[in-house]
Amino acid sequence: MDGEMSDAAKARKDLLWGMYSDLRTHARHAETLRSNVVNFMIVVASVLIAVIGNDGNVTRKDLPLGLALLLIGPLGLMFAASYTELYERNRRRAVQVRTALDEEFLAADGPTIASLLTVADDNHETGPLYRWSRRLTGSTRRFWYILPGLVTLAGVALVIVAW
Repeated sequence: MDGEMSDAAKARKDLLWGMYSDLRTHARHAETLRSNVVNFMIVVASVLIAVIGNDGNVTRKDLPLGLALLLIGPLGLMFAASYTELYERNRRRAVQVRTALDEEFLAADGPTIASLLTVADDNHETGPLYRWSRRLTGSTRRFWYILPGLVTLAGVALVIVAW
């Protein structure tokens, strides 16, 4: 009976694993929503810019479209920031639950989930693609802020020109 878990321990392990899976699902959902909204914002902004630039001139009649563009950028930025925070909250909760699983059920029997991930990350981060892409882009989180920021800048520029 040494290697067997009690019913209570099995139930706790199942509960923690279920919580971990649920939290990771919520984090992925926040990522999906953020991606979809930013992509939709880019499509709408592209249409507005195409309509504004269709005649080859930016005139006062294009001001409402420029103002709409100026509104879309900050809204996209706020949404991206909000869902980045939601993602991080769920990711950090999942890490806490994974740590509990590691400490209670995996530490004595071999490698923990955290140690396996650390080895995998170390192997990945020593590769040339990782080093090159991270120097170029930094954190991928910045990408979700840059796009709405560029839409905002385009809106400002078009409003100034149309004014």
